[in-house]
Amino acid sequence: MKATKPFSTRLRFCQRRFDNRLIAYTFGPKQSAFVTPFFQSSTLKQRIIMLQKSETSRWAIAKYGFATLLIASLFVFVAACEDQSKKEVVSQGPITLSGQIFSSNNTPIPGANIVLKGSQAGTNTDANGAYQLKVPANGTLVVSFVGHQSIEVPVNGKDAIYVRLAQPNDGTQSSYWTGSPRIPKHANNTKFRDLLDRKMVDDGNGEIFTVVDKNPEFPGGMPALGAYIINNMKYPEPALRAHVSGRVFLSFVINTDGSMQDIQILKGIGFGADEEAVRMIKAMPRWKPGTQDGKPVRVKYNLPINFSLKDHQ
Repeated sequence: MKATKPFSTRLRFCQRRFDNRLIAYTFGPKQSAFVTPFFQSSTLKQRIIMLQKSETSRWAIAKYGFATLLIASLFVFVAACEDQSKKEVVSQGPITLSGQIFSSNNTPIPGANIVLKGSQAGTNTDANGAYQLKVPANGTLVVSFVGHQSIEVPVNGKDAIYVRLAQPNDGTQSSYWTGSPRIPKHANNTKFRDLLDRKMVDDGNGEIFTVVDKNPEFPGGMPALGAYIINNMKYPEPALRAHVSGRVFLSFVINTDGSMQDIQILKGIGFGADEEAVRMIKAMPRWKPGTQDGKPVRVKYNLPINFSLKDHQ
């Protein structure tokens, strides 16, 4: 009984036979040659070289497999990142944004300014500090109020943003948070009015702006305004007897000549403080008017006046 030849010996034998057939096919007579291959080079050498190559080792196959798996995992990771970014910013189109603005002691701020950065679009909060505004999903809001630190808030496709504005002497920074549309428990649960498109109003005497290139200014700036309020405030007797303190939020229009009109109380504390705040506004000197495109315009201005018992004891 003959011993079976090793597989490698049989493979080399088959390779030699195949080499001979390739040589015979290339240099031997052809039975039919209708076309002379002037421009076709022989591939005999390349074929013989490939036949003489050794088998790919298992280690090399494992490396190729690992590289393929790594590339496939990279493609999956990139696709997952793109899908996540699409979820975070679903649309760059306009959305209806709502929320509330609070002071550092968590009380709502009426008349706070909410402006879309880089544009004239904006609105003001109502008596409960609530607002509603149409903005791009990838826009940025600039929230500010007199005597408070302003803050820039990215929208990021959210439909509700709440802001807490800090005062300079609080020792804290203004902050914001997002969530579903709601009215926080510590605010009055009153349905706020629609404040869309409140950039300007025409009352027959010219447009009234709420967002302008340059805001109106009290003569001497904010320090002079603070000094005027302190020096001219007459603390109401009813408020003193009842130990009432707090802030009165007012709104008024500053005309192109610096005079004031349409004084309104956005949120008061009663006990005669509201009337005293109105009296001080009426007694103010003329302001430097606000400007839009370099021209004086009428501007709706919001101002808080603080009544503190500590300063009148």
